Amino acid sequence: MTEIIMTSSRCECGALELHVKHAPVVQLVCHCSDCRSFSGMPYSELAFFQSDGCSVHGEVSSTTMKGGTGIDKSYHSCTSCKTPLYGTVGALNGAWVILANRLFPFKFEPQAHIWTSEKTDDAMIPAGIAQSAIGVPTDIKEVMLASFWGSE
Repeated sequence: MTEIIMTSSRCECGALELHVKHAPVVQLVCHCSDCRSFSGMPYSELAFFQSDGCSVHGEVSSTTMKGGTGIDKSYHSCTSCKTPLYGTVGALNGAWVILANRLFPFKFEPQAHIWTSEKTDDAMIPAGIAQSAIGVPTDIKEVMLASFWGSE
């Protein structure tokens, strides 16, 4: 039986709220230019969740683009205050990727820093944490594929 864990995320004005009822599949720090543009930060702390455990309440503004796989990914923000909250990834069967700093209660525990080839000069990566210059490390990618697609 899957453990039920309730966490939520809310925009600055409170008009857009997310509810999540399962633990994240993986937690990553992404340095890619797409995530930096979306979050407005030098990197994004991301928690990946299966879509069936996520719900959104309020009006969403979305931007869709091709991901590195050529499959669409979408970034979602509050229509009113423009606060970025989450993305959906077609290549991961619609997985929700939520900005961890917006989740409550939640303790962010990154498993790796990804897309470090696009890292800003001032972004620091702690010693001892896994890194990948392009994409996700193979062992984490296998977990993601198995979790979001049911096979590796």
